[in-house]
Amino acid sequence: MKLIQYTFLAMAVLFFCLPPGMAQTVIRILPLGNSITRGETDGTISVNQMKGYRYDLQQLLQGAGYFIDYVGSESSGCSVFSDCQHGGIGGSRDQYVARLLLDGYDLRNGVQILVPPRPYLDEYNPDIVLLHIGTNDITHESDPMSIQQISYILDLVDQYETRSNREVIVFLALIINRKKPWVAGSGAATTTAFNNYIKTIAQNRITAGDKIVIVDMENDAGFLYDDTDMADNLHPNANGYAKMATLWNTSITANFNTAPFISPIPDQDLPEGGTSDAVTLDDYVSDVETPDQNILWTFVQSGSSNLDISINANRQVIVIPKDQEWNGSESVVFTATDQGKNGKYVKSFSDTVVFTVTQVDDPPFFTTEPVLAVDKGQQYVYAFNASDIDTSDMLEYSLVDFPSWLILYSTNKLLAGIPDEAGSYGVTLRVSDGQLDVDQSFTVEVKGPSGIEGNAYHGANVIFPNPASGKITLNIKKRSGDLDFILFDLSGKPVLRRIICENCEPEIDLKDPGLSSGLYMYRISGPNLDLRGKLVLKPLQ
Repeated sequence: MKLIQYTFLAMAVLFFCLPPGMAQTVIRILPLGNSITRGETDGTISVNQMKGYRYDLQQLLQGAGYFIDYVGSESSGCSVFSDCQHGGIGGSRDQYVARLLLDGYDLRNGVQILVPPRPYLDEYNPDIVLLHIGTNDITHESDPMSIQQISYILDLVDQYETRSNREVIVFLALIINRKKPWVAGSGAATTTAFNNYIKTIAQNRITAGDKIVIVDMENDAGFLYDDTDMADNLHPNANGYAKMATLWNTSITANFNTAPFISPIPDQDLPEGGTSDAVTLDDYVSDVETPDQNILWTFVQSGSSNLDISINANRQVIVIPKDQEWNGSESVVFTATDQGKNGKYVKSFSDTVVFTVTQVDDPPFFTTEPVLAVDKGQQYVYAFNASDIDTSDMLEYSLVDFPSWLILYSTNKLLAGIPDEAGSYGVTLRVSDGQLDVDQSFTVEVKGPSGIEGNAYHGANVIFPNPASGKITLNIKKRSGDLDFILFDLSGKPVLRRIICENCEPEIDLKDPGLSSGLYMYRISGPNLDLRGKLVLKPLQ
């Protein structure tokens, strides 16, 4: 148990210390077989020194950039290297390995390894199985071909793939032969016949789509079946194991494809109405077999799609909100897909990135154009308005620059006043949402003399005062007969009517409960008289 913990710790340290973009998917390898897998030699070393081909293979694969993890219920060679797990049981035959995979029972030693009984592959979840089995079958069985269960072993692997939805590639060894000199009955010829038989079975399954790679250890490893490479009649020595490791490595690197690995892509923030920084995907992906420029990147947006996402030729992600006023978060799943190996075993890896569009305070804006001219002595009125996309904002208005005759009625959104001198008057009206100020600056041209001055019926000011906050006086000269005064709101509805007799004071009290401050229109009619104009009411006093 301590050994397993230490192994896991060492792997974790290696994995998490790798810089972004340099980590790799861990390949779980199950070396499976008999004492040749365990690492038997001539009997001069202990089990803790029996590294077999496994140590040399580990070094070769890691040197090629792979990150591997040996798995299995057995351990040997642990004083040489910590990742010393495997599935090699001394004395095993192919039917023993089949039973081991079926329910975790060691038929060779009569031990239930997995308690409760359960499928061996489900326990160790390999990506690769290195199967070297048959030596003991040839040694102890008169007709090993007739009772071989390698086909059943391969069936059990296929069943595991279906259960786990996990791809497993079996590297099936045509087993090493025996030490020379070969004599009658030594099993050398039977070994070759056995290998040819197994090769035919494997090739038929490969044609049918099974994921098997034939590894001809007997002929392609370069074995010299003498003291050069053999420790005894059946087992390699260190030199022979190194040759086995080399051929396993060549077969794996030529046929196995690891999935791309994506180190976590950071979540991204961008301002409302803005564009994200370019995210270079090459910085976050690594793949032993496929160069970054050959990785295919795709993405899927979850939920409603509020973002326009593009990946350019340099594999950079650019994100722009479709609505420049939208803010919120959206998850996007990016998937890196490699080119596979020899046109097969294409693999992918995905990572989810959250893009958050942060709200930006939009400036308010005026929706009206100012009144730019008025006659001297006449009522100037500009009914202004402003808006803000951030509808929650409460807008406030102020005059920054203005002539003394001009008054701001912010509640009613009015600028009003009566200029008494001709000239050009600069005005700056400001709207604020509490964070941002926007000014509307303009010039009012006051023309003079007034076109109303000297009128036969009235003087310069028809109504005085204007703006008013209580009583008003109608400044009508040479009047005869009664006057009819009507006050209208901006919708044209009459809100006040007064009849002023010919000899009465032309005064009207506006302290009526129904009136409020704001802009009104008026009409004054009488004999030979019909006057119309605007009246601004200040808060009534």
